[in-house]
Amino acid sequence: MPKTDKATRTSSEQTRAALIDAGLRLFGRKGFEGTPIRDIAAEAKTNVASIAYHFGGKDGLRLACAEAVALRLRQVAGQTILSSDAGGDGEKALAIMETALTALVTFIAARPEARDIAAFMMREMSDPGPALDQIYTNLIHPVHGALCRLWGTATGTDPESPSTRLAVFALAGQIVYFRIGRPVILKRMGWQDIGPDEANQIVATVTGNLRALVAAGKAGAK
Repeated sequence: MPKTDKATRTSSEQTRAALIDAGLRLFGRKGFEGTPIRDIAAEAKTNVASIAYHFGGKDGLRLACAEAVALRLRQVAGQTILSSDAGGDGEKALAIMETALTALVTFIAARPEARDIAAFMMREMSDPGPALDQIYTNLIHPVHGALCRLWGTATGTDPESPSTRLAVFALAGQIVYFRIGRPVILKRMGWQDIGPDEANQIVATVTGNLRALVAAGKAGAK
């Protein structure tokens, strides 16, 4: 009996994960309202009743997708930002930001799973609701706040000033573009795909921009 229970739990967890993956893909492509639950079930290769069983319905699945997005992005770079302490050292703060941005750029630009995450987040931002609130609370607000503090340490500026907050948003925006603008980037760069070599070129560009922006911030603070 214990062996059977364990197998059942594993199967249940697999179904739940498959539904979240399907929700991310379909909500991102067609929007929440445009995605019937039968399509989600078909994409996940399970039955419609499993959505209600695991999430209480489509709204619950949407929130679970938001939770999964926040968790995944925190795993990629958020924990580095949140758990690192520059100790007032500007160079250390810059190094922490570079480490986090390298991981984030590599993931966003090159990993296939980032496509569904980016599409889901773009949809939620175009129609704000509880799912976006959850992403904001669990990911954007804490990570952006920590980046602002690192930025303030690196530049010697107020970490909560409007200019600092906007600078960090601008930095994040250029990273996101390497996912949402992927077809244009591939065409213009003459790339067939974004693999390790291409990702390294993007990382070099973004970290170079970061250093230039930090240098400009330091100069402006004097």
